[in-house]
Amino acid sequence: MLDDDFDALWNRACRWDSPAVRTHEGDAALHVALTFHGSVVNGGLFDAVQNHREDPEHPLPRVLQAYRFLGLDDVAATVDAARRRHEELAPTPDDEARWGAAEEQVDASCVLDDEGLGAAARAAVRARPHSFAPLG
Repeated sequence: MLDDDFDALWNRACRWDSPAVRTHEGDAALHVALTFHGSVVNGGLFDAVQNHREDPEHPLPRVLQAYRFLGLDDVAATVDAARRRHEELAPTPDDEARWGAAEEQVDASCVLDDEGLGAAARAAVRARPHSFAPLG
């Protein structure tokens, strides 16, 4: 896939109103992964997990599924571990010291950057091109 074509696919996955994210598994996975990744970049992994636990459109099970579809099983495992850590702390919402330490630890475990997500998306397009809507 040419760089311009990949950029168009990536940009399409960033759009909330793109029909492709509703009709093609690959586009949907990339859209969900990009949305969650943006949350991680903006507030850290622990905060993203908290915000997406019961998100109506991008709940954590969909996030995990998206990363696995893109071949990012290690990222899915890290997100799932962060979810479990969050659940462990849920009974003690007022213990700021424990929450702060957990947030610091979880955020440090984040294993994905923009380049890694891009490389995984390119590999997914090559491996399963029909999972993505045609361009143009």
